[in-house]
Amino acid sequence: MNKLETALKDIKADCLLNHADAQKQWDVFCEQYVTLFEKVRLNKPDSDTTHHLLGILTKAHIEAQTLIQHHQESLGKMEQVFKDTLGEEHASRFENQSQKQLIFVTHLWLYIQGYLYMDFSLANDHAEQTAKILSPMSAQQPEALRSEFLGSFYQGIDNSPIEKTTHPILGWLKSLFKS
Repeated sequence: MNKLETALKDIKADCLLNHADAQKQWDVFCEQYVTLFEKVRLNKPDSDTTHHLLGILTKAHIEAQTLIQHHQESLGKMEQVFKDTLGEEHASRFENQSQKQLIFVTHLWLYIQGYLYMDFSLANDHAEQTAKILSPMSAQQPEALRSEFLGSFYQGIDNSPIEKTTHPILGWLKSLFKS
């Protein structure tokens, strides 16, 4: 197990590994970004590991999304050729690894955002944008994809050791209504 994988497991991000395909994408991600992670840790040893993870996942998400956007038209044409040549049943056996990686990285990226208690509206915007990009290539509606992505954001919140603080006045008001 490399240091990137260890850091991800330390924040319980492995809870996203709920099926075999996720494990494959996890392995690809960790292999691809371990060198960058170690380099960042050496360059900024005083920064929190979760912030390093956030930076790397932001980079990974941008790269995966850009790859899909730049090749979306050719991917669609290739998929159509498979369907026309092999038929619907056999064409469905071919998997778009770029799409799968973007889906996985988005889940992981939103997880870390939730784990760090980052702004929900920003996470929601990113989830929606990614869902709109992926929807034409999948059988799912953008809203369903967005909801799935946000599930990872909430898992991050659930696994976070950070205690959500409330404004003292809000706490005082709540205490008045409890009695």
